[in-house]
Amino acid sequence: MSKNVHSSILKLVVCGLLTALGVILGGLLSIPAMPFGSYTLKIGFGVLPVLLAGVLFGPVYGGIVGALTDLLQALLFPKGAYMPWFTLVGIFFGLIPGLFFMRKQKPTFLRLLAAIAAGQLFGSVFLNTLLLVELYGSPWELIWARLINQAVMIPLYSVLLYMICKLLAQHKVLEKLGRS
Repeated sequence: MSKNVHSSILKLVVCGLLTALGVILGGLLSIPAMPFGSYTLKIGFGVLPVLLAGVLFGPVYGGIVGALTDLLQALLFPKGAYMPWFTLVGIFFGLIPGLFFMRKQKPTFLRLLAAIAAGQLFGSVFLNTLLLVELYGSPWELIWARLINQAVMIPLYSVLLYMICKLLAQHKVLEKLGRS
């Protein structure tokens, strides 16, 4: 088997595992917080595997993992009627950080922080709030709760991803994934 085929299969397997981990972390192990009476905010780490897919493999793989994670969460752990708009937002959670690592840059803490902040502020704070307001009639004041949530989660995601990337590099996993 050629090296390119082996690398592609490895990427697909890792992305499948990250998708499964994202579904479990986001669907089963997240905590719903309902400051405005409906399912408007959840606290969890389901987006972490999506972010990692974007960092490791770029925007396309990150976006696919984000879409599949959201779709499978909606199917396995429904919180109401399925809205495909949220799946589109899920794509941005992996796509935007992936754009910061398209040229296989080393995942430094500041680059991770910027990538995660851009994706989370655009996707979670702006787009998800907009969808909740338009689809469910949630008040715009919800944006403040979501901003506070992300003010905590963005640095936490950044630290965790930095530690994961360091661990992967230390064990030469990044080299096997073509990200040395």
